[in-house]
Amino acid sequence: VNTERFESNSCGMNHVEGGWPKDINPKDVEQTIRFRKKVEKEENYINSLQHLGSVMEHCIKQNNAIDIYQQYFEEDEELEESSELPSAKTINILRYI
Repeated sequence: VNTERFESNSCGMNHVEGGWPKDINPKDVEQTIRFRKKVEKEENYINSLQHLGSVMEHCIKQNNAIDIYQQYFEEDEELEESSELPSAKTINILRYI
């Protein structure tokens, strides 16, 4: 099967409340709501969400392409053992000069 190679990394993340400007008290709900509304109107925020949306859509389509829990080829016949030793022969040699 010709598929793209996928490399994965295992990592974790620890989230703590933060990233708020100094003049915003994260415990004050009204201040945080006002700040979020202000940020959500910025053009950078909208562009970032649109980009992340297309990346997420690509990942969802990959996950929906194949059901990893389905048993494919469950009716495969077991190969009979052969007494012949495996062999190979050279048919072509391609060289780049």
